[in-house]
Amino acid sequence: MKKNFNYILTALLFCLLTVSCQDNENWRIIPYEPEPEAPLEGPAELRIAGDQQGWNPEAEVIGKLYPVKNDEGEMAGDYAGYVHLNSQFKICPNASWDGAYGVGDDTPAGSMTVGDGLNNLTVSEPGYYYVKCNINDLTWSADVVNFGVIGSATPGQWDEDTDLVYDETDLKLKVTITLTDGEIKFRANDEWNVPNGDFGAGEEEGKLAAGAGNIAVSAGTYQIVVDLSTPDYSYEMIAQ
Repeated sequence: MKKNFNYILTALLFCLLTVSCQDNENWRIIPYEPEPEAPLEGPAELRIAGDQQGWNPEAEVIGKLYPVKNDEGEMAGDYAGYVHLNSQFKICPNASWDGAYGVGDDTPAGSMTVGDGLNNLTVSEPGYYYVKCNINDLTWSADVVNFGVIGSATPGQWDEDTDLVYDETDLKLKVTITLTDGEIKFRANDEWNVPNGDFGAGEEEGKLAAGAGNIAVSAGTYQIVVDLSTPDYSYEMIAQ
């Protein structure tokens, strides 16, 4: 009896599946489409106008900050970039002083505000900086990252950096140096533990990536040109 019951149950299930499939001959597979990222809230870039470039927010060649994701992988008003600073500056959301970020008389350290008649943001010494800000929280920071080239191919080997020099005409870092066959990297402040201060070989030729491996080079005299002025970090070696 139990065996007959199993046969009947199996037959019923088969009939149900057959009817179900016949009723759904027009089934179609809908591919999964991930939800699009939320649109950027804020300008596509921020401009750094100050005494390092003649106080001209309209300048064609000007240091900029670009949108970056926060620790949660979200776009939440964070911007960052590598810029050269002298002493005083403002952060401009467009090519004018309208809406520029500065500080008031009572603005706490590390904070900024927006409005007319504000004081300038300041750094303690001229140099190349990694600047971060958040236009929602109205916070900012600037850390010195004076870069050099180091490695087995350089005169200083892995012990001593050869400094890169900032060129204000194109915002790039440059040095002319004689190399041997070997490897190089770029690091900030003559140290390896500086946040945002260690660059090696990117996935493509001529590209740089943070914390990446060494760059193989051939012997010769080169002008090395490093461009960190946009998020598409790159380097070029021009034979002399």
